[in-house]
Amino acid sequence: MNATTNKLTMSLATLLLVTIVFPVFAEAQEDYVPLPGVFPPADVGKYIAGELVIIDPVNRRGAIRLDGGGPSGRYHTGPLHYFALLPYAVVWHNGAMAEIRDIPIGTHVHGYFLLPPKGEENTIPPPPIDQKKFEIKQNHVVTLEDDFSFYSRRGQSWKVVSVDREKEKIAVVPLGKMAKDGINSPYTFDIDIVTRVWKNRGLVDLKDVAPDSIVQFNLTWSQGWGDKEFSIADIWLDEESRNFATEMQRRRHVRYQRQRWSPGWIDSIEHFDFGGGIVTVTFFAVDPSLISEFKKEQEDGFGVACAEKTLRTWFHRADKKIGKVIEWKEIKNPGQGSSGIQVRLKFAELLDGYRPAACVRVKCLSWRFVTMPPEERVTSREEQKRGETLSLPY
Repeated sequence: MNATTNKLTMSLATLLLVTIVFPVFAEAQEDYVPLPGVFPPADVGKYIAGELVIIDPVNRRGAIRLDGGGPSGRYHTGPLHYFALLPYAVVWHNGAMAEIRDIPIGTHVHGYFLLPPKGEENTIPPPPIDQKKFEIKQNHVVTLEDDFSFYSRRGQSWKVVSVDREKEKIAVVPLGKMAKDGINSPYTFDIDIVTRVWKNRGLVDLKDVAPDSIVQFNLTWSQGWGDKEFSIADIWLDEESRNFATEMQRRRHVRYQRQRWSPGWIDSIEHFDFGGGIVTVTFFAVDPSLISEFKKEQEDGFGVACAEKTLRTWFHRADKKIGKVIEWKEIKNPGQGSSGIQVRLKFAELLDGYRPAACVRVKCLSWRFVTMPPEERVTSREEQKRGETLSLPY
């Protein structure tokens, strides 16, 4: 066998290896099953996009109408894709962290979805038998983002090529670093008199959208949805308008976390012989300013309340214990949904709900006490049980 034949054989073997391994790797990424107390590694999950049409803001669940162009008949006869947010799932709106309640119904969203954790397969009820062919098994969200956030966080923006107000069309081309998923090629969208056009810190007219503008936008439903057509709901024309939208959403997120307390889960517990113990907690990803507050105030200790996997609490204002911080640890490459901050807290008395992999809400002692509305709290064992599964509206 000569050198040329050797090289050819090796090339064919390499190609075969890539052909075999890549699909297996891709399948493994989509078929990742979340584990208790373990944050998923980067780049796992199935990419799914569509219009947010239903939300349960209390239990952090919802449904999206998938983008068109899928299996034949899905748009007209297929079911919505119902989902639950994992406890550590990160939601983005207008370029800042958010709650699912912050995203307006009708907004086009991008998500990465995992298979249900073991034992939680029935959180999202299966579709009727006649719609089984449309079922997507990945229904637990690890990240969910609107278009503004999805593209801007990946370094992609858009340049306006032309605007035809009479035909209600706008043509754009992508700029910058192209997003792996989503739209990364020239596209034409619908635009009309109800499209909100943002410039500086306010609304302007549609006529202010001019060729060569560098923009971000949020999409919504179009009558050609089944053919992958979209309408623009909001378009931001300049850096000031985009920064202002992001800052307003960031403030909303920070206020929400201070009122409900920042979420995390328990990694481990070290019991003392005569009561109390040391509880190790990892914070879920939140705005960095909140982490800075925790770090600054750690000498005062933190209040820790028990929470459900939906992050609902019972009556966290009273149902809590104060722990003294004895170690603050910053973890590198912590996984999706983790802040990378882990603390060890010493308690004189432990709550029964302090258990490994259990979710908690954590409070800086300087934060104002706010009593949440009763529907946001868990008020009975029956209600706790009902909250374990999504109640389908239809």
